[in-house]
Amino acid sequence: MKIYKKGVMLILSMMTFGLLLQNCDNQSVVDDELSRDLTLKKYSIMLPEGVVPPAPCKQVCLVAGQYTYTGTVDVASMDGDVYVTYNITEPDIYLMEIHLDIFDSEDDFKAQKKISNGGAIPGKFTFKKTWDEEDKKTSFTVMIPAAYVDDLESEDDCYFIASHAALSNGETAWGGLCDEIDGVSFNNDVLQFPGKNWSVYFQYCMEECDNTVNFTYAWEDLMKDGVDGNDGDYNDLVVQSGIIKTDDQLMISFYASARGADYDHAFKIRVPKLGIIGGMSGITGDDGVVEDGTDYIITVFSSTKAELPGEGIAPYGFAANTVMTDTDCDPVGTADITISINSDFVYNPAEPYDPFITVHPGTLIAYDLNIWELHPLDGDTWLDAGGVEYPNGILIPYNWEWPYEKINITEAYNGFSGVTTWNASWSETLSDPSKVFDVDCD
Repeated sequence: MKIYKKGVMLILSMMTFGLLLQNCDNQSVVDDELSRDLTLKKYSIMLPEGVVPPAPCKQVCLVAGQYTYTGTVDVASMDGDVYVTYNITEPDIYLMEIHLDIFDSEDDFKAQKKISNGGAIPGKFTFKKTWDEEDKKTSFTVMIPAAYVDDLESEDDCYFIASHAALSNGETAWGGLCDEIDGVSFNNDVLQFPGKNWSVYFQYCMEECDNTVNFTYAWEDLMKDGVDGNDGDYNDLVVQSGIIKTDDQLMISFYASARGADYDHAFKIRVPKLGIIGGMSGITGDDGVVEDGTDYIITVFSSTKAELPGEGIAPYGFAANTVMTDTDCDPVGTADITISINSDFVYNPAEPYDPFITVHPGTLIAYDLNIWELHPLDGDTWLDAGGVEYPNGILIPYNWEWPYEKINITEAYNGFSGVTTWNASWSETLSDPSKVFDVDCD
């Protein structure tokens, strides 16, 4: 009898121990799930369904199996928060897992043990999320709070983003630079983690979401002198631009802001070929690219009349954003040029490219006009009725308010002078604000 009781007690003890082990295993699973949720809650905010993140200002391809395009990874920022959105665009493919991280250097990422000899370790990334295939998830956004980004202590507000996804077709995908045909190309200096796998990442600078105007270019477009020549208002064409350079990209936003001429123009830029990855295919967002010796000529706007049609405001119906009675800055033409570059690309932040216009594009009477300050020895100029020589094209290194139609630039900026007595700081003094178009076009 005692033996029977001992046997029962032993069996009960073993069952209890087994239940404890099972509970521990279950608790471990619960803890893992809770840990993932806490990670998301601590470091990021999942946007509720229906809430749209800010418009992206950087987009890279989401590539599976090294060469198969499956969608995009979009990045935006607002008030210091960084929004990263996975988008699957190919049919019948869904997100099963995402693993995301942001870091300031490979060394720091490795110190956090997120890189091994095999490459990056997605399971150790800070931000994670999983779904079932029946969820059919094709888009998901993670918001990384400014406080977390600030902890990275980047001096130039430039960071690196590692974006990994496990897909319903069994493939692994990474967000990185992509070729429009073949996906990621490792011959194009794509940023790849050290190790045996093909894990990649990309750079993101906060200023990529900053619409700051870095340069304004303005032209008088006639090649005539004297009383039949230019009127000196420097609004025949006004183009503004913002520029961002990262280690692997030159991103230039252009705004065709004003046209006070009845002529048509094409706006173009010249850049050196050396250091542009993939040749012409490394340039996107353009209206055309041609080779010219050691340079590429990129057409940004092929027709300024198409970008800035006349507003019909009397007495200058042909003009756009130059008439004194105009109360808004509409229309405005926009273009975003992205150039994939490597360390061979020579970059001068004061002169990042060479802009010029072609007047009467596509005709037998077409001619080009450059920016005189960028070509002081052979820049294009004109003579007024008094014989004073002025530049056709001028450069202003910031946002600028141009004169109204038929208002000579010297009436608004009295420091403006001819090329023989050129005053490089003329634009710093607006002597008569009533003479300029003061509506913000940025």
